[in-house]
Amino acid sequence: MIRLELPVYWYVTKKKKKFIGMNWYQGADKHEINRVKKEYHKLIESKLTGNKEKIKGSYQVRYKYFYKNPKSDLRNITSVIDKFFNDSLQGLRIVENDNINFLRKTVDEVGGMDKKNPRIEIEVEELENEWNSISCII
Repeated sequence: MIRLELPVYWYVTKKKKKFIGMNWYQGADKHEINRVKKEYHKLIESKLTGNKEKIKGSYQVRYKYFYKNPKSDLRNITSVIDKFFNDSLQGLRIVENDNINFLRKTVDEVGGMDKKNPRIEIEVEELENEWNSISCII
């Protein structure tokens, strides 16, 4: 199992820190999104340095969100982090691919309030006895 923690607030400029959720994503320009995504990728890579575990086949990801603001929306934040994180797993060759043949399940849950350290805790687990291809019944 792979475990790590990611921040949910990020400096989009030297002085401006933003909540990295769908509202930010929809309002930001593509250059800002690409820069933040690359910075998250570097952060994920640094946290997984030394990780020897590779996921062979299908896997699931569990996100546990610790919020600062009790009015925040769980999927607002986990959807953006999920995209950045799984693209990084694929780019780092920890997983073969993050498409539906491999990423079979995501679980989002609320961990509780943490005003001092809002974050997402992430667990990645290989699934056993899962299909690694899509079947079609005709």
